[in-house]
Amino acid sequence: MYHREDLTLDDNEAQQVEIQREYADLLQAITNRHKQDVIYMAHGISLFKRYQSNRSRPSEEIQQFLNSFNRGRLGIRIMVGHHLAIQHQLYHPNEATSSAYLSMPSSAQSRRVGIIEPQCDIEALILKAAQSAQFVFFQHYNTVFPPNVHIEHAKEVGGRKIRFPVVPALVHHILFELLKNSMRATAEFHGLDKSYPEIQVKLSSTADGDLSILIKDHGGGMPAGKISKPFDYMFTTASNTVCIDFPSIMTAVENKPRNAALGENLPLCGFGFGLATSKLYAQLFGGDLILKSVPGNGTEADIRLKRLEDQIEQLENM
Repeated sequence: MYHREDLTLDDNEAQQVEIQREYADLLQAITNRHKQDVIYMAHGISLFKRYQSNRSRPSEEIQQFLNSFNRGRLGIRIMVGHHLAIQHQLYHPNEATSSAYLSMPSSAQSRRVGIIEPQCDIEALILKAAQSAQFVFFQHYNTVFPPNVHIEHAKEVGGRKIRFPVVPALVHHILFELLKNSMRATAEFHGLDKSYPEIQVKLSSTADGDLSILIKDHGGGMPAGKISKPFDYMFTTASNTVCIDFPSIMTAVENKPRNAALGENLPLCGFGFGLATSKLYAQLFGGDLILKSVPGNGTEADIRLKRLEDQIEQLENM
C-alpha cells in the first residue's frame, strides 16, 4: 500500500498535478467570491418586500425565478465542492476533510468520498444540527434556554446507529432550519423562561428503504391562512419588528472560522430563505420536505431522503 506523495512523478505527471492544483485554487477562489450570494439575495428580497408593502406583488414570478436561481447555483456548488473535496482526499489522504463549501469537517477515519458520506451517522448529524440551532436560539434570546430535542427510533430501522448515504452538509442545513424554527415557535407559544415540551424527532424507513426524519413540535402551529405559504421566499413567521442586520451577517460569514458549525452566523428568524431552500435541498436527490401544521397545536416536518445509490443509478441510465 502506498500514498500519492510516495510516488516518483515524471515531468509530465508533475505538470498535470500542478495544473490540477491551479484549477482547484481557481475553483476555491470562485467559491469564496460567491459565498455571500444567498445573503445578498435575502437582503434584496427584504428590501423588495418593504418597497412593495402596499402594492400587488408578483410573488409567483419571483418564486419561480428564485427556485431556478438557487437550483442552478446549488448544482454548480455541489460539483465544485465535490471536486475540491475529492482532490483534497487524493493529495492529503491522512488529513481530515476541510470545511470547504458543502464539505463539513470529518474525522480522518471517515469513509467519505468527496462530499458524500456513504455511511453517515444520522443521529449524530441530528444532534450536531440541534446544537447549532440551540446556539443561535441562545444568542437571540440571551438568557432563555432552548427546548430539548428527543430522538425516537422506529423499530424497522433497527438499532441506535442509523447509517444512510447522504451529503451531510445539505441534510445539516435542512435539520438546522427546521429545528431552530421549532425551538422558536415552542418558546414563544408557551412563554419564555417556561418549561417547554420536547421537540420530537422520529427516524423511520419507507417501504422502498428510504429514510424519513419526522420533526414534531408543540409550538402552536401556523395560522390557517398561512399553512400553504411556508416555502414562499416572500414568507416568514417572524414579527415585522424583527430587523435583520445584513451587513453584520455578511461580515460574520466572511470571517467565519473554517471549523465553525454551519448556520451559526445566521439569525434565528426573519431571513426568509430557510424553508424554501431546505425543500430544494431535499428534492435535489429525489427526496422531499413536507409540512403539516395544526393551528393551536404544532407543526410536523417530514424530511424524505432517498438513497444516493439509487439516484446515481438513475442518472447513469439516463
